[in-house]
Amino acid sequence: MKNSNPPVEWQQGFARSTTTGLNMAWESAGPTDGETILLVAGLGCQLTMWNDDFCKPLLERGYRLMRFDNRDIGLTDQHPTNMKVNVPATFLRNKLGLRTPTNYKLDTMADDAIGLIDALGLQRPHLLGISMGGMISQIVAAKAPEKVGKLVTLMSSTNHPKLPMPTPNVLHNMFLKKPKSTQIEDVVEHVERVFTAIGSPGFPPDPIKLRERARLSYNRAYKPAGVLRQTHCVVATGSIEEYTKAIKVPTCVIHGLDDPLLKKACSERIAKLVPNSRLHLIKGLGHDLPEPLAPTFAEIIHSHFAT
Repeated sequence: MKNSNPPVEWQQGFARSTTTGLNMAWESAGPTDGETILLVAGLGCQLTMWNDDFCKPLLERGYRLMRFDNRDIGLTDQHPTNMKVNVPATFLRNKLGLRTPTNYKLDTMADDAIGLIDALGLQRPHLLGISMGGMISQIVAAKAPEKVGKLVTLMSSTNHPKLPMPTPNVLHNMFLKKPKSTQIEDVVEHVERVFTAIGSPGFPPDPIKLRERARLSYNRAYKPAGVLRQTHCVVATGSIEEYTKAIKVPTCVIHGLDDPLLKKACSERIAKLVPNSRLHLIKGLGHDLPEPLAPTFAEIIHSHFAT
């Protein structure tokens, strides 16, 4: 019997960022002559976080999607140095307004993305960044507005230390409770626990699908040291509001009313600082990409990019 819901066919490749020299893994799908959306992933997430359920409604609207692994994650190069980091201590320093040395900052990750746009010859792609990827996208839009079309941030933030904290349950499961080992089933169990904690109360994740995706990610590339460096990067960077205030490209801000990791005030702050931006708050949405909301996401994103 013919599969009525075939998987998205992704073209795969590598490109060296023209700005940082990083060798970056990318995948593309959709018509080569369609408007391009560059998908910027969140903290610790590989390009596969942009799953088929989320991508199909955008592909059906004729967009070309480009997704990639940020530095230290997936098949993209790891950062060449490994300074010892202490995330809890850096978190406290950040809250006190103190700076902390780090392997790299979000600015560097934005430079990676700018160089990837050039390396792939993309003509003013739209940016769609989720969580940390939304922070990176804000910096890209501010630093290189001539290289991008429009911007959508999804459940993101300006990373200002005075914005609301995650819930205690999220802090415990994401940053304090570690996997029992680096074996696949222990890591999968940890991923399920984390995404259950940050997930959407109005659209609970399917545990079977969640675990399946966690296994696929583990088998593709497992880089816990890279996740730690990315986490430290976000905390040590601190506020990116100097970039947010400089954004001139048309901007749409999407956030969940029930996000336990980045509270809605985080995106409300983006919308306040970016002139003429559009803010969409979704009831029942946490900090994930629920399958039932894929058509809603696509409609909001398309309505922004198409006008």
